Amino acid sequence: MKCENQNVPLQYIQEMHTTLDALPLENINTVIDVLHEARLTNRQVFIMGNGGSASTASHFVCDLAKNTRKEGWSNFRVIGLTDNMAIFSAYANDEGYENVFAQQLASFVEPDDIVIGISASGNSPNVLRAIELANEVGAITVGFTGFNGGKLKPMVDISVHVASDTIEIVEDIHLMLEHMSCKALGEMLYTTSYAIESKEFMPQVADYIEMSTTRTEEVPIVSTYLHGTERNKEAVKLLDEIKVELESDQESRTIVEHVLLKILENFHTSSGSIVALGDDGAVVGGALAYNGEIDYQPANKFADLVTCGLAGWVVENRSSALVPSTKDDPRWLRRSWDEAEAAHRSAISVPLLSKDRVAGVITLVNNQAVQFTMEDLALLTAIAVMVSIHGSKLKMQEVKTGDPR
Repeated sequence: MKCENQNVPLQYIQEMHTTLDALPLENINTVIDVLHEARLTNRQVFIMGNGGSASTASHFVCDLAKNTRKEGWSNFRVIGLTDNMAIFSAYANDEGYENVFAQQLASFVEPDDIVIGISASGNSPNVLRAIELANEVGAITVGFTGFNGGKLKPMVDISVHVASDTIEIVEDIHLMLEHMSCKALGEMLYTTSYAIESKEFMPQVADYIEMSTTRTEEVPIVSTYLHGTERNKEAVKLLDEIKVELESDQESRTIVEHVLLKILENFHTSSGSIVALGDDGAVVGGALAYNGEIDYQPANKFADLVTCGLAGWVVENRSSALVPSTKDDPRWLRRSWDEAEAAHRSAISVPLLSKDRVAGVITLVNNQAVQFTMEDLALLTAIAVMVSIHGSKLKMQEVKTGDPR
């Protein structure tokens, strides 16, 4: 038996295409970034919805918890407010259906947690009440809506609005968005891979580095992550200055000192290091910088960092790393002073590649948490590429101890 209205499937597909084209991609990317940061800082994620949206919420919880896992990284701390039927029905029976999410949320939510409400109409009373509570607490609120967005759309910090009046289309796309977000979050652990191997992270940076030594007057965009003209210009200027240092006839030790101090000044932080590795992967030397001073340390002083610290993770994975809080990240090697001061520092670390091996690691540390951004990580990765390509005369094995030049 044939479908009496054969135009329905075609119309559905056409509406789906139109709606997908109108999706707020910038807001979707913001949700992904917020969730990634929540994972790195061990903040809690709460997700809720009714009916079909309840199913999407449960699916979202499952995918966040399971499909984004990677050894050595913290897992998502995610709770589905639709999934405990005993507590759900108890609140519905005793305190009203409009309170089933807010009452659960009240027991757990803290400032900067992530609360996601999924509502096609944007007017589900129980979702609205929970979002109100989350806003009062200072959580980051996200709304997945359809139709005209309802009351939910203007209430949340980040709105992902599916502009369709067809409930099936709205729910289809909400499910697609959760799948897309979880896939992106799983792959974000790899997207900071070294730029020389994957130009997708910073195509403009890779192109810049491969330019001839004769510069044009045009100032290229350093990275898709570097928003704002001034930051772009500062980044290009820094890359130019480092290239000049690397191609100079100065001693390796002088070049290392100048490059490291320029990096610290540009990133507005006081602490950093460069560790060099030999062909066998063992530490051969390194330099520490703090408050404008360079301290050259023997190889054994850096060995534990490469064995079990953040630098070791960077070497093993051949990937860059951003640590919003050193206190919460399992890759950070905790020292006695970290524990004593209950320190929440932040750090970024990138590998220096030489052909088929990691030749070193550059790490920057800020004494406060959440001070580095993806823009910073992109730029430091570009610098590492620059050092790898233009630092052929740089022999870090000569930078060993505190011996005079």
